[in-house]
Amino acid sequence: MKLNFEQTNFTAVNDIEIPDIFYNRMKSGVADFDKLFGDGILPGASLTLTAQAGCGKTTFTLQLLEHLSQAGYDCLYASGEENCYQLAFTCKRLNVKAVKIANVTDVDTIAEAMTDSDVMVVDSFQALTTKNKLNSRELEQYAISTLCNKAKESECVLIFIMHLTKTGQLKGSTLVPHSVDMNMMISHDIESDDDTARIISVSKNRFGACIDVQATMGYKGFHIGEKVEGTKRAKSKK
Repeated sequence: MKLNFEQTNFTAVNDIEIPDIFYNRMKSGVADFDKLFGDGILPGASLTLTAQAGCGKTTFTLQLLEHLSQAGYDCLYASGEENCYQLAFTCKRLNVKAVKIANVTDVDTIAEAMTDSDVMVVDSFQALTTKNKLNSRELEQYAISTLCNKAKESECVLIFIMHLTKTGQLKGSTLVPHSVDMNMMISHDIESDDDTARIISVSKNRFGACIDVQATMGYKGFHIGEKVEGTKRAKSKK
């Protein structure tokens, strides 16, 4: 998504030509997944997926990547949380076959892998490392700058899996959710007696609607239901 972020001249909107890429969304072919992102994912977009342990972050992203892979996209999953054997075991349960997985945490290695790929999942942002001598704050800034810029340059969708503390707060600063294009959260449906009930919430989406969707997470993965609430909040970059 090579957009001109340096434009400083005020221009009438009628004179601005919107790039074709805004209309060429990456679609998984599964309507329930595509609607979460605004009828598909904009190439080069960056987003976060946040949830407490056990809510289904890995399950959701692996299912999404498999659907996108089946649609012809090259999808990568870089894990610093589970080894490849653990991930492959989960993939087998979910019938995920085409997603490429690796145990990679180095920021520059991940950025290089994004060059010829369509989607990169980083599990998790908190597990990222670098060979550069940086403190935790500097590493956070370096990671978000390097990977989000690479996403736009290569038109590779970037998904950061984020962790919450036991009190439900985001681990680390708010730099990441403020920097990305979209924030999504999976939570238990506290109004349901069903332990498998989930709410998938989109709280920020520069290229689509902010919605809450009901879902269930079973042994074979997520089943996403109807939209329960939402407001349109579109904000496009020029």
